[in-house]
Amino acid sequence: MAVTAEQFRALTPTPYLKARADMRTGDILLFHSENLAARAIEYFTESLWCHAAFVLVLKEFDRVFLLESVDKIGVQMLPISHKINGMPARPNPYPGKLLLARYKDFPFDDGQRVGEMTKVALDRLGYPYSMAELARIAQRIALRMVGRFVPGNLEESDRYICSEYVAMCYATMGIHLQPDQDGFIAPGDIANDPNIFAVHALTHDQTPGA
Repeated sequence: MAVTAEQFRALTPTPYLKARADMRTGDILLFHSENLAARAIEYFTESLWCHAAFVLVLKEFDRVFLLESVDKIGVQMLPISHKINGMPARPNPYPGKLLLARYKDFPFDDGQRVGEMTKVALDRLGYPYSMAELARIAQRIALRMVGRFVPGNLEESDRYICSEYVAMCYATMGIHLQPDQDGFIAPGDIANDPNIFAVHALTHDQTPGA
């Protein structure tokens, strides 16, 4: 399936609180932004997307969290509403486009597999962001532009860019998100995976919620 930029733009944005009930652990959130660093990632990966994270739903606490690896912080967990709607320390809503996506054959009903993935994801909290991997992806893209190809690979590490973190967590369940032709995985490659489909284009709420 995959999600093209045209398909995303055709979606009617759904406020977070309306989409919240549809969110499941393992759903993927893709981010588009207009800031310079994000636009560079989007341009060089020929994609609408600059960042990827995944959803963790804790029904017993009525909370929905986001797990992500971010520059200067590393792997973190925060309420998804804080990312979309803002929070007291940073009250502005997310200044870009958001896509809630889903893997077609994700084993939502297999509590053991989803639980193992969640354990692995939480065990990586605090792991640093991989600036070296980001540099390798940039180098690969630059060389490809002049007709040279540098193969990459997804391997176990203690540092992650955002899309690698999502791919690593999925791999613990035997789900292998499709990297690009050179073996790297960027947010746009997740959107291009044939098993990924759109659930909602998200927007912020007028009244914040957790």
